[in-house]
Amino acid sequence: MTYATLSGVGIHTGQPCTATLTALPPGSGIVFETAQGTIPARAENVVETLRCTVLGSGGARLSTVEHLLSACAGRGITDLKITVDGPELPILDGSAAGWAEVLPQSPLVLRELTEPVIVTGRGGAFIACYPAEHLTVTCAIAFEHALVGTQVARFAPPAPTSEGDYAREIAPARTFGFIEEVQKLLDAGLAKGGSLDNAVIVYPDRYEPALRFDNELARHKLLDLLGDLYLTGFLPKADIIAMKPSHRLNCQLASLLSRTDLE
Repeated sequence: MTYATLSGVGIHTGQPCTATLTALPPGSGIVFETAQGTIPARAENVVETLRCTVLGSGGARLSTVEHLLSACAGRGITDLKITVDGPELPILDGSAAGWAEVLPQSPLVLRELTEPVIVTGRGGAFIACYPAEHLTVTCAIAFEHALVGTQVARFAPPAPTSEGDYAREIAPARTFGFIEEVQKLLDAGLAKGGSLDNAVIVYPDRYEPALRFDNELARHKLLDLLGDLYLTGFLPKADIIAMKPSHRLNCQLASLLSRTDLE
């Protein structure tokens, strides 16, 4: 069964990209099919985490997988083939909403966590997972920027609580960048496909375009965290507290969880 084919631009390469989502039999896992080969969506296949999550296997390589994987996590999708034409997944509107809209809802895939797992980064960044009966994710960001400052977002499934409704409360949060970083990203060969149609730009005194949520930036970081963690194939039954998470830190945690004793 084919769920949908979505097309658009790659936010970093600026190239046209197309992805076709097809259901797979139980136990197949999530796999990306590229012109260069197959890449299973697993933490061990992470090859780069600068501004996005990049997977690679053999001679195949694919960028910006986190938004689709986040939608899979929020929708409880465990077995999916994504046939990709292009070097990365299309960015769509910069959020995971487009992916979530075409995927059916299934029970979330949760596993018991038997011991705390903590990763730390620079500048006070950390992600801590503590065993719990349910999944709760609290994500905080802090920037020395008068407009942004500190923001906090929370995801606590299952719905119908607003904090547990992934499709309405998390998926629509868009990627963002600061105006002073734009040229640096371009010089680094990134963000070639970025525009106000697929990203929120933070100026000293305003956001363009307008925010969908007061804490949209924190919600997007939480969105990314869910996507990167889903490289394990599940989400842990845990209280997850993330302070200034990044793709590098997220994927480090996913790698540890993949090797941790879970039930």
